[in-house]
This record gives sequence, structure tokens and C-alpha cells, in this order.
Amino acid sequence: MRPADSFLPDARDHRRRTRRQARHEARAWLRTAAADEELLEDADALCPKTVHDLGRHVSPPPPRPPKEGRRGGFKVWKTPYWKRRKALRRQRYAAAQHQARVA
Repeated sequence: MRPADSFLPDARDHRRRTRRQARHEARAWLRTAAADEELLEDADALCPKTVHDLGRHVSPPPPRPPKEGRRGGFKVWKTPYWKRRKALRRQRYAAAQHQARVA
């Protein structure tokens, strides 16, 4: 009998660990079978295939409404072009401030 899903502390972590373990066992078996031609021919039938989770798939959380005052869309100011452009503007402004202090 399968344990209840509520007893699993983290279904996503459990699925990740068991799937990794199943992949590791399959790779180890294939490495040992690579030396034997007869085993290699029947590899797909003999390679261990296990169910790697308890059937509970963790879905992403539903989308939340944006916070008050936030704009939607792609953040263009985080792209390298705008970062470079802002840096050049800062340098130009700093040079102008320095010239104003010197003069």
C-alpha cells in the first residue's frame, strides 16, 4: 500500500532523489553489460526500470496578481545594452560635475 502524500516532507525532492538513483543504477548496469555482447543486445529488456516517484507531481504555484504600482512586460533596463548605456551616462554626468567643480 502506498503511503499518503501528506506524509512526504517534500515530494519534489523525493522524486528528484529516486529518479537520480534509478538513472545511476541503469548506467552502472550498462557499463558492466558493455563488456558482454550478448547482454548488450538485450540491454533494453534487462536494464532496470523502476517507478521513480509516488505519483504526486508538484505543479508550479498559480500566478499571483502583480503588486500595486508594478509595470508589466519585459524589464529592458536589465539587458546589457541598457546597463552599458546607463554606465556611459553616469560617466558623462560625473565628468560634467568634475568640470563644474574645477572651473
